[in-house]
Amino acid sequence: MGIQKKILFVSISMIGLFFLILLVMGGEDEEEARRKKERSSQALALFGGGSNTPKGTNRLGVRGEDSGSIFDSDYYSAGGMRYEEDGTIANSEAGEIPINPQTGKPYPPEAMQAFEELREQFPDNDLIPKRLTPEEKTKQAEFNQKLARATNSIFSGGNNPSDVTLYYNHVKKQGKDRLEIINYLIETQGGDDPEMDKKFQEILKNIQFQNEQIEKEAANAFEKAGISP
Repeated sequence: MGIQKKILFVSISMIGLFFLILLVMGGEDEEEARRKKERSSQALALFGGGSNTPKGTNRLGVRGEDSGSIFDSDYYSAGGMRYEEDGTIANSEAGEIPINPQTGKPYPPEAMQAFEELREQFPDNDLIPKRLTPEEKTKQAEFNQKLARATNSIFSGGNNPSDVTLYYNHVKKQGKDRLEIINYLIETQGGDDPEMDKKFQEILKNIQFQNEQIEKEAANAFEKAGISP
């Protein structure tokens, strides 16, 4: 093979390799964009909305400024996940899939994958649905019982320090988790639809208001219980 043919052959090979890399990279970008859209869609669904409109914001206990005290609702339990009682449906070695409250059925595989990817970004967010093993379900049930007892005690005017700490640490954590999710939605879906942006800002404003109210009520409850915030 002459030198010119060798140069031509190498040039063609390099061009082919270049376009192959572009094709692969382009495919990855397209796939990542699809997965990002799915993650955003499932995160939006946590607030009761679909992929187009963030409506039905009661899914995670998001309330408006006229809703009064957190004692006016079951705010502490909002966003809690429900699983099949018999533990046999939607179960696997990786753990049982929670029930989608909007359908009454276990979340589909693509939704769980989106939630798992969201959890990689927000590993401590308790509002993102996740699989639970039987052992984890038992621990969760025990915690829920303690939380229910603490909540009933506080609703009845009790000032037990352990109850106050458990309850308010829980609702403050949920407020932080809500803020994490709405900020993620604003970052990933904001800017394209003015109406959606307006809804997002309304949700954000309500969450921030709720968190401020929780901080005030928690400080008051801690003071009455004689413990430091």
